[in-house]
Amino acid sequence: MVMFMAGSLFLAGGAHAQPAAPLATLEIALPIIEPARTGMEPAQARAPDLSVMTYNVKGLPWPIATGRADALERIADRLARMRKDAVQPAVVVLQEAFRSEAKSIGDRAGYRYQIVGARAQRVANPVSRRAPFRRRSAAPQLDSGLIVLSDFPIVEVDRAAFPKGACAGMDCFAAKGVVLVTLDVPGKGKVEIATTHLNSKGASWASEKETERAYRQQVDFLVDFLRSNRNPAIPLILAGDFNLGDREERLAILPPALMRLNGGLAPSEALRGCIDADFMPDVHSDDAQWVLERARDMQYVLPGDRRTIAAVAASIPFGTEAGGEPLSDHFGYTIEYRLTAPAGMLASRDETPAAARPNVSIASMPVPHRSTGQSDEQAAIRAN
Repeated sequence: MVMFMAGSLFLAGGAHAQPAAPLATLEIALPIIEPARTGMEPAQARAPDLSVMTYNVKGLPWPIATGRADALERIADRLARMRKDAVQPAVVVLQEAFRSEAKSIGDRAGYRYQIVGARAQRVANPVSRRAPFRRRSAAPQLDSGLIVLSDFPIVEVDRAAFPKGACAGMDCFAAKGVVLVTLDVPGKGKVEIATTHLNSKGASWASEKETERAYRQQVDFLVDFLRSNRNPAIPLILAGDFNLGDREERLAILPPALMRLNGGLAPSEALRGCIDADFMPDVHSDDAQWVLERARDMQYVLPGDRRTIAAVAASIPFGTEAGGEPLSDHFGYTIEYRLTAPAGMLASRDETPAAARPNVSIASMPVPHRSTGQSDEQAAIRAN
């Protein structure tokens, strides 16, 4: 029984009971930023160029979690209703999307472009259903649980699992890693989106020494992977479950590594910036504060050499629920972004907007792999 309860937290980042928060309105239009509040000119205060939601949906399989099917279906249905009202996030990055109900969120919510993360290696002796926590193989039993959903065309994909051994405890059951995609935003050019899910601490059932080692190895791999595969000319949004927390040893690992990735400067935290600038509805202020205090779910913003990006609004479509429990042990929040180009700088030829290109279907085309120049046969991209 003890092991089963521990397993229910596996890969979830060690979430605890949430502090009381005011009831949030479930269906709201994403906020319009008034020029007087933001200091922007009226032309700048129009609709954003891009919106990104990050959400750890707790799509854990049996026997780690039970009773998750209904919540996952409700997540998908709410996103579908948001689409009907034209307020859906243009991009959604999911973590812990292991179950079939989690993997079908994109289809149910109407996202045309879908990318999945690394798959688990095939193993000859899988985990026994009678003894589900008895490992019979060093290989992960689950895939990465990472999914990127997009309304905009995805033109390049890179993905990788963390190296063998770069995990601790029960997190080793999953092929955690990183997914990096390049979007073609009509009229605005290219933007990169990356998502990841780093090793938990207490929920992993590993020693503090082991979890710190795994966390450092994963962060080092993440930064090296992004440095090798990203296009520094265009902006990068790095979103996911970083399992940072207010933990001294992890604060000494992740922020300095991200500074190295960003040319020695700390990348901005989009949600924190929106709260500081009063860019979000008051109804969600307590939910947002809870997300900040937990310091798991982040959206880091790294500008490009040729293009910059700024967060201009935030909302929490999946937070405190009226009359019930939240749909996950994490909150799903959306950041709206505006893309700009430095003064006198024009988009390069390889950033030609999709709207200006011939109308070519990619439904049956493999996605090019950025680092090798070869097609990636496991891109798992679908176009309706």
